[in-house]
Amino acid sequence: MPSEKDLHDEFGLARETIRRALAVLRQEGLIEVRQGHGTFVVDAPPTVELRPGDQVTSSAAITVTRATGDVETYPTGTTLTVRGK
Repeated sequence: MPSEKDLHDEFGLARETIRRALAVLRQEGLIEVRQGHGTFVVDAPPTVELRPGDQVTSSAAITVTRATGDVETYPTGTTLTVRGK
């Protein structure tokens, strides 16, 4: 990814705004900072198969696409539980 300075120069945003945005991306696991090397976008995670009894909790909103095609979005901190068939 571009440096904070490059993002500032390109978008004209305050450095603090850029730092906060990068902190959010880092907290959500979308980027990683490698000291002395830069900031990198993290590869998309593989599909995770859940089994009965598993739970999912996220620090970001969770979107669930049901087998029927219905899409539901749950707020940050929601715990999803997989129940047996």
